[in-house]
Amino acid sequence: MKHRTFLKTLAATATSWLTSRHGLFSQETPKLVQPPFAPVVPQTPFDAPAGTWTLAVLPDTQYYSQNFPDVFVRQTEWIAAHKTSHQILFVAHEGDITNHNTPEQWTRAQKAMRVLNTAAVPYALVPGNHDLGDNGKANDRSTLMNDYFSPADYQHSPGHILFEPGKMENSAHPFQTPTGKQLLLALEFGPRDEVINWANTIATQHADHQITIVTHAHLYSDNLRNDWTIDGVEGNKKRGNPKVYGLNTNSTVNDGEQVWQKLASKHANIRFILNGHITSDLGTGLLTSTATTGQTVHQILANYQDNSPNKGGTVMPAKGHGGGGFMRLMQFHPDGKTVQMKTYSPWYDQWLTEPNQQFSCLL
Repeated sequence: MKHRTFLKTLAATATSWLTSRHGLFSQETPKLVQPPFAPVVPQTPFDAPAGTWTLAVLPDTQYYSQNFPDVFVRQTEWIAAHKTSHQILFVAHEGDITNHNTPEQWTRAQKAMRVLNTAAVPYALVPGNHDLGDNGKANDRSTLMNDYFSPADYQHSPGHILFEPGKMENSAHPFQTPTGKQLLLALEFGPRDEVINWANTIATQHADHQITIVTHAHLYSDNLRNDWTIDGVEGNKKRGNPKVYGLNTNSTVNDGEQVWQKLASKHANIRFILNGHITSDLGTGLLTSTATTGQTVHQILANYQDNSPNKGGTVMPAKGHGGGGFMRLMQFHPDGKTVQMKTYSPWYDQWLTEPNQQFSCLL
């Protein structure tokens, strides 16, 4: 299928889905006709001003680790192949690395992410709800993540800081870029109070760094943060708030609104919060808020996961192959003010260009 035809098909199905939710059309599940997958890693031209650097963002890979490991490997192979041409300086995984927190799925995730190790591309992982507890049910905070990843996997992020020695759930990664010092703050699903306190210390100690927070759950697809005063009402408990899960019975849990109030709104250097997790609507969301320190903070949801037919957990329109390999590329322009968000699949060699998939954020 030609690129233009694919984009027209996708735009039409996305428009149908959006309008149907407002009652303008009958409810109908949108369909996306997937193009053939690219048989080899595509060579993708760089389409940003000279001096632009890229933060690559991997939304939920749970169905790749379960059923489509080649798609996951394709994502990291593409990043490795374009490390220099696209100046990809860091990779952030938004969580739900696996679907069931099982050895088989962690082994597949390990294989995919270690492509980045070989290419010397630094990255950070955060656990999602499916990476925790029995069979990924998040009934507690136990995870096999630390059996398959270790601090040695952060060797290409030499200044990284761990919240707990030897444990990968929470980490901070300072790095230098053409637009100044950056820090990627990777926080667990529904961060504990002690993690929030640690993150505040990190933000204060790195006041000369621009900070991006990555955590699995924060923004919902209605462009509102997870907030238990809303989500805790009976009938709203499917909004994915971390407080719904069993881990809330054996540890403190902070949802999106609490992360905002206790952490993100208090530091002038925090500018982005990224999350996945949500499958409702189009699996995307954007909220720009003004912090108490005066700066704007862009909170961005992206998820593309695609479960087996007739099962829940699929972002519409369905992308196939567990999510089609779509990921986010954040291009930080040399003016130091413009960050262009783009959505690309190296599995299909296709871009999504709808307003919820390609847009600019101003710092």
